[in-house]
Amino acid sequence: MHRRSRRPSQVGSITHPGFLLRRMTGGVLVAAALLTGGCACSKKATETPRTDVASLYGQDAAYAVGVTQSLSFEDAARRRTLKPLIWYPVAPGTPVDDRAPSDVFKPFYGAKDAPLSDAKARWPLVLLSHGSGGSGIDLSWFGAHLAAHGFIVLSLNHPGNSYKDTSPEGFARGWERPKDFTVILDNLLKDPKWGPRVDAERIGASGHSMGGYTAMALVGLRLNLEWIEERCTTPGTREEIGCEALRDVDYRRIDMKESRASYLDPRVKSAFAMAPGMAASFEAQDTADIQRPVALILAKGDELMPHEAHGMQLSRRLPPATTTTVVLDDAGHFTFLPECYPKGFEVIAMLCKDPVAGTRAASQARTKAEGLAFFRRTLDVR
Repeated sequence: MHRRSRRPSQVGSITHPGFLLRRMTGGVLVAAALLTGGCACSKKATETPRTDVASLYGQDAAYAVGVTQSLSFEDAARRRTLKPLIWYPVAPGTPVDDRAPSDVFKPFYGAKDAPLSDAKARWPLVLLSHGSGGSGIDLSWFGAHLAAHGFIVLSLNHPGNSYKDTSPEGFARGWERPKDFTVILDNLLKDPKWGPRVDAERIGASGHSMGGYTAMALVGLRLNLEWIEERCTTPGTREEIGCEALRDVDYRRIDMKESRASYLDPRVKSAFAMAPGMAASFEAQDTADIQRPVALILAKGDELMPHEAHGMQLSRRLPPATTTTVVLDDAGHFTFLPECYPKGFEVIAMLCKDPVAGTRAASQARTKAEGLAFFRRTLDVR
C-alpha cells in the first residue's frame, strides 16, 4: 500500500502551450505563427523531395513515411467531429517532403496520401495523443519514426482541448480524450480502406502530458478531477501554474462520477506515456484497474511537474511487474515538442529551451528507441 504524499505546490500538468504563449506575449499573434492546428502541410516550393530513409528515420528504418488526413468521423452522441492525422509505412524509395508545421519547429518528412505498403497484410496501430491545448502534429517526430519502423500511427486534435479549439470546461473534461480514441477505433476498424489493414490484436497508445494520461486511461487509469478542482478553486493554491484555465470552471456542471469512471478500451494492449499529465493527482483507486504494460518516460528537469512529486509518485502507484520507468536526466516538460529552429528560441523560448541546452535531439532519440522497443515487445511485433 502506498502512503498518500503531501500535495505538491504546482498543478503544472494542465498548463498547455497555447495558454503559455498568450501569457508570455499578451496576445495570440505569436501562437498563430507557431502552430497550425495539426495540418499535414505542403512541401516548401524550393525543396527537393528526399528518399534517404536511413538518414531521416535511422539505419534500421525499413519504410518511408506516408501521411494523410483523409478521414473524418462523426460522434453524434457527443457532437464531436474527429479528424485523424495518420502516419504509416510506405514503400522504401518513396519521395517524402518537408512537412514542418511552422517556421519555428523542425519538420518531419512524409509523402502525402501515398499508398500504404503491401509488405504486410495488416499493421500494428499506435494511438497518439497531444498535450492540452496542442495539436496532433506536435508529436510528428515520434509518430513518423514509428511509421518508418512498421506501425500505423494515428493522432487527432481533441475537440475542446486543442489549439484553436479551447475552453476551460474543455480542459477539465479530460475523460473525453480516451473516448475520442474509442470512437475512432470503432470507425477505423470498419473503414473499407483502413480496417482490413489494421491488426486489431496489436493496438497500443501513447501521448505527451495530458496525452500521456489519455494513453494510460485507455488501459485503465481513472481521472481524479476532484483533486484538480480543490487545487484550482481554493484560495492560496488557485494561482498556481496550471490552474489558469481551470480556476473558473463551473464544476457543478460536471458529473464527477462520469469524470472518474473507467474508459479502458480492451483493444488497447499497452501505453507509453511521456511526462504524463496530472501525475501527482492519481490515487490507488485510480491505478487499480491497470493490468496492461505501461512505460513512463519522465523528464528529470520537468518545470511544470517536479519530477519526484509527480512522475515518480505515479510510477510507484503502478504495478512494478508491468511498468517500465525511464528518466531523461537532461529533459524538461517541453522536450517532447518538436526541435526548434533559432527563431523558435527567440519567440517561444519556454517551449524550445531544455534544462540542458542542446540535448532535445538526444532526449528524443532515447524516447524513440524506448518507444519502438516497448511497442515491439508489448504488441508482439516482429
